[in-house]
This record gives sequence, structure tokens and C-alpha cells, in this order.
Amino acid sequence: MTMKDGSSDRDDIRSAIISPLFEAILMNEIPISPCLYNIYRFSEKHQVKIDMRMIKTSLLAHFKQPVLLNLDWVRHFNAKAVLGLKAVLAMLILNIALNMAVIAPAQANMIRDTEIEDFLLSLAKPMAATAGLDASELQIRVIIEPSFNAFVTGENTIFVHSGMILEANNVFVVAGVLAHEIGHLASGHVPSRGEVIDQAILTTMVGAVAAIALSASGHGDAAVGTVIGSNDRARRHVLKQSRQDESEADQWAIKLMDDHGYPTLPMANLMARLAKQRLLPVSRQSDYYQTHPGAGERSSVFLDHAKNTANASAVNAQPSAHMIMRFNQVKAKMHGWTDQPSQSLLQTSATSDADSRYLRAIALYRLSDLEGALDLIDQLISDDPENPFYHEFKGEILTSSGRPNDAILAFQDGLNRLDAHINKGQMLLSLGRAFMHIGDADSLNMAIPILEEANRLEPDWAFVKHQLGITYGRTGRVTDADIVLAERALMLGNDDLAKQLAFRAKSNPDATNIQKQLALDIIAQTDQ
Repeated sequence: MTMKDGSSDRDDIRSAIISPLFEAILMNEIPISPCLYNIYRFSEKHQVKIDMRMIKTSLLAHFKQPVLLNLDWVRHFNAKAVLGLKAVLAMLILNIALNMAVIAPAQANMIRDTEIEDFLLSLAKPMAATAGLDASELQIRVIIEPSFNAFVTGENTIFVHSGMILEANNVFVVAGVLAHEIGHLASGHVPSRGEVIDQAILTTMVGAVAAIALSASGHGDAAVGTVIGSNDRARRHVLKQSRQDESEADQWAIKLMDDHGYPTLPMANLMARLAKQRLLPVSRQSDYYQTHPGAGERSSVFLDHAKNTANASAVNAQPSAHMIMRFNQVKAKMHGWTDQPSQSLLQTSATSDADSRYLRAIALYRLSDLEGALDLIDQLISDDPENPFYHEFKGEILTSSGRPNDAILAFQDGLNRLDAHINKGQMLLSLGRAFMHIGDADSLNMAIPILEEANRLEPDWAFVKHQLGITYGRTGRVTDADIVLAERALMLGNDDLAKQLAFRAKSNPDATNIQKQLALDIIAQTDQ
């Protein structure tokens, strides 16, 4: 946050209390009780640093309130009282942050896979269009996390845990979860959560200040009551809004599932299973239960709808053979990439169906048994030569085997079989990297337009920019390399590197006017 001239009081507050407070939280110097951690354990470790930065910005914004601008109220207290203020703020802010933090998916351990993402999008896009969203802008990302959960950020992205796919016993459960998250997007719940957080922070801040004032005047019991009261009011406000959001998203889910012929009974059964978790210790409750409150009531909503709907065919609908086939194949692939390879091999040792062989091929690949993996994928291609994802995986095996020329053919076979509506960015990236592996000038020049197209199709994927930048550099296109790598640095939050690379691109005597303008745009973004 950029402080305006004449705001020395706020600077003093920030340097004396707020910055040390957050540094202490991030460095674990302020211990948080195990009880508090267990209650809010669903906030994943990789989120906390980004969450704290967001909460800190919101907190500093509230110091514009007149009652807080005057530092006299701080100077009245001794060092012990100020330390108490830090501790109270730490507890209250972390409480809210872990409850309502905006998740930072860029820091998560994600898997990018065209086959998995396309399957999920094939379920979600038609429902998104029905909900009035721009289905072409909808994105789905998969986080490697064994718990059952899904959430939305921004205006067009749904994140699902790998555990959601693996634990779903019915493809309609996956469709129902996606319909629910689309309901959040259609209702605009993501922007409104920021307002809820702001209000909760203000409530706890006022309570914290009042508590310290009472404590300093000798009313310790009253101070404790004030802290608990303000924190409880904030949590009730957050929980009330969260329950309202979940109810509204469920109504959307029911409508969307009805419109697309998906039965709601599987969702009712899911909610019923989740509702039973309220009897479990918090440490054993699922992420989905903790982040989607009111499972018992929500189960009744889905169940009542399933019982009372006039559309009997929708209640008894069964997924198509093609839908089941794709779902099972995606689950096999997800198991292959997330389970221990030795476990996957043991579990499929007595089976020879296509999904088992697919899973075994991935497990062998991860164990560096490239010949065994190649043999299995060749069998699968022989049985189903039109499956583009078998060809794609064969290309990955051949690239890892040091056979880039053969890999190029495999990737091209996959691209030729890919449906026109499917994003080709990931497969183009793999094809471009195969040309990079050959390494001669002609191959590198062949890689550039392929990687440029991959970058156009995947503009928010930093790794694509990294590979394109390397290839530009290896072919002597230094200014282009500096610009694309500066864009990557900006995307990753490294403003210093982005500015350095952009300045170098702008200063290159061979830079074109367009390149100079691109560099200036990057510099301007780093100065914001």
C-alpha cells in the first residue's frame, strides 16, 4: 500500500505494530493455539503468506478511521499492553484470514492436463452458458490435494481438488459440485466476499482496541469478554453470509442439473455423508464440509427436490456409456499421477482393462521404466488409435527417452485427433519442447511459432513464457526473450526482475517501436 504524504502516524502504526505483527505471524513467533489451528485447518499452508498480505492491506486501510489515526491512544499504554494488542490482533486477524481468505491457487501444487480439464469443462460449460456466463471464458484447474473440495476465485475459474474427482462415486456428483460452483460465479459471490472480510476485520479491530483500553484500566475480565464478543460477532457475520451464499449456489445447482438432465439425488447423498461429519473431531472433517457450511440442511434441499420433481426420468437418469468411459479414464489418470507408483502397480497387477493399463503406464513412467510405459501405451493406441491423449502421453515418454524426433510425430498425431473445441495449448507446448530438445537452429526456429501459439492459448501460464523466452534467446532474439521473460516475472510477482528485463529490452538499439512500447507497458505495471 502506498502511503500518502503527511501520513506519519499511520507509518508509525505500521512500523510499530502492524508490520512486526505480521512478520511474527509469518515467522511463527506468535504461537497460535492448536485448537485454533485445528478449527481452521482447511486453510492450506501455501495460502497463508498471500492471505496475510491481503489482510494486512485491508487492515491498514481501516487505519484511515479518525479514532485510529491519533497515536495518543497507543502512547498511553506500556510495552506490556502494546504486546497484548499485538497478540489480540494476531489471534483475531488470523481467525478471519483462515476463515475467509482468498485462496492463492498460483502457489498450489496444480496438475495441468488437457484430458482432465476438458472432461470437467464438458460438464461445466453447458451449465455455465445456461447460467448466463460466458462459457468460452470458463476455466477449470485441478489442485493435487486428496481432500474432497472445490471453490471459485475471480470471475471465471473453478478450482477442484484431485480428491473430489477420485472420491466421487458417480459422475453426477462431479456435475453437481461444478453446478454449485457455477452458481457462486453466476451470483457474484466472489467479489461480495471481500466486503464481508472488510466488515469482519473492522468489527474485530474495534473490539481489539476496546479490549486493550479496558485491560489497561484494570478491567481484565471485561477485556476478555470484549475480545470474545467482537470476534464472535465477526464470525457470525461471516458464517451467516457464507450460509446464504451456499444456499443460493445450491438453488442454482438444482436448476442447472434439472436443465441438463442430471439427477440431484447423488448430491443429496453427498450432503448427507458430509452432514455426519459434524460428529467427528474437526481434524477429521473434510475440507468440503468445513468450507461449505450447512450440509444437513443442504442435503434436505436436494433430497426434497429429488422426491418432489415431476420429471421421473431426471430422477432415475443414468450417465451415458461415453460419459462413464471418460470419467473412469480420467479417474485412472488421476490415480496414476497422485498415488504412489508402486501402489498403482500392485492394485492393477491382476487387471488388463484399458483404464488399468493406462494407470500402469503412468506409474511405470514415474518409476523411469520408460520401455514398459511405452509398451503399454502402444497397446492402448492399437486398441483405440483415435484417442488423442494416448498419443500425447506417448510423446511425453519418447521425449523423456531422448527420442524427440519420434516424440514430435506422436504429438502431431495427438493434435490431429484433438477435437476443434479443445484448447491445444498444452499439447503445443509439449510439441514445441520436443523441437527444443533437438536443439539445432532449424528445430529451434520450428519451435518458436508453436510456442507462440501455445502462449496465446495459455496466456496465464508462466511456464509457457519461460520456454518461449529460452527459445527466443537461443535463436538470438534477445529483445523478444527479455520481454516475454519480463512478462513471466511480472506474473510471478517478481517486479524487480520484470523491470530489469524490460529496461534492457527498451534500451536495446535493435528494439522496434512495438518492442519498446511493450517494455514500457511492463515498467508501468511494476510502478503501480
